[in-house]
Amino acid sequence: MKLSAIAVHIGAALPDGCGSVDVFGITSPESASADKVTFVSDSKYLEQAKKSAACAVIVKKGNGFSEKLCLEVDDPYVSYARAAQLFEDLSPLFGNGIHPAAIVDTTAEIDKSASVGPGTVVGANVKIGANCRIGANCVIERGVKIGESARIDSGVIIRYDSQIGSRAVIQSGAVIGSDGFGNARNRDKEFIRIPCFGIVIIEDDAEIGACTTIDRGNFEPTIIGKGVKLDNLIHIAHNVTIDENTAIAAQTGISGSTKVGKRVIIAGQVGFVGHINIGDDSFIGAKAGVSKDIDPEAKVTGYPARDFMTVRRIEASSAQLPDLLKEVKALRKELELLKEKSV
Repeated sequence: MKLSAIAVHIGAALPDGCGSVDVFGITSPESASADKVTFVSDSKYLEQAKKSAACAVIVKKGNGFSEKLCLEVDDPYVSYARAAQLFEDLSPLFGNGIHPAAIVDTTAEIDKSASVGPGTVVGANVKIGANCRIGANCVIERGVKIGESARIDSGVIIRYDSQIGSRAVIQSGAVIGSDGFGNARNRDKEFIRIPCFGIVIIEDDAEIGACTTIDRGNFEPTIIGKGVKLDNLIHIAHNVTIDENTAIAAQTGISGSTKVGKRVIIAGQVGFVGHINIGDDSFIGAKAGVSKDIDPEAKVTGYPARDFMTVRRIEASSAQLPDLLKEVKALRKELELLKEKSV
């Protein structure tokens, strides 16, 4: 790939005559060779980039240097992400078309440009769009619809009637459309299973991490919005709605009917009770326990979740508790002595 193509893709200018340089990948400064581009997202790595073997460096505007060809951009990390996509291998892992070892129902509609790996089962009335890549040993049950250019990795299970948007990514071991955890308890304290009649809708450009599970809704759908990024090992319960461009880190669990807003950042191991609302542009710190509504743009952490800076001050103060206890004991002794003298 020519350096000029990378520059155009990330919106950077190049000195005249430099665009014909051939580039074969993007990597970190310490790993860069003469046919690779690197990037600097933090100025403390500028010297390392200058000494690297890279043919060009993506840097923040105003931070360019004479030792290398510099592609100056507003946000080097975002531009690195965009440039990296140019080098991603998008070829089917098990070859083009439908593998002979796949099992496909005669009523399924699979675009000719899609690929389906060995051992994958495609059920009745499934629709798979153009340029989709379906891995090996997936199960795609009846009535599932998958938009164009989606990537379904090996070992994914997509249960009946689920809807997957265009360019969605679902990584290995994920289960989409499992039953929600719904039970009624009778007088004898026996649990009576409640069937789920809803579906799961995953919108365009959403990504679902490995071994993440998303339950279908009871009546209304569970919805994963456009551009949502879910890490590995996340559980999304029935009737949860996650709005667009929200990101959630690993081991988070969201209970039923909770609504998460747009552009929310949720760190790892966060737990949510059900039937609450998480406001747009909020931030939830790692291991937080969220038991009530969170306002838009709020930053919370801790268990129970409270204002981020308040919790940090409490944590800082707790480190001083041993010394404070000693002071209290000393003051008590002084007080006792004063009482004795006054008698």
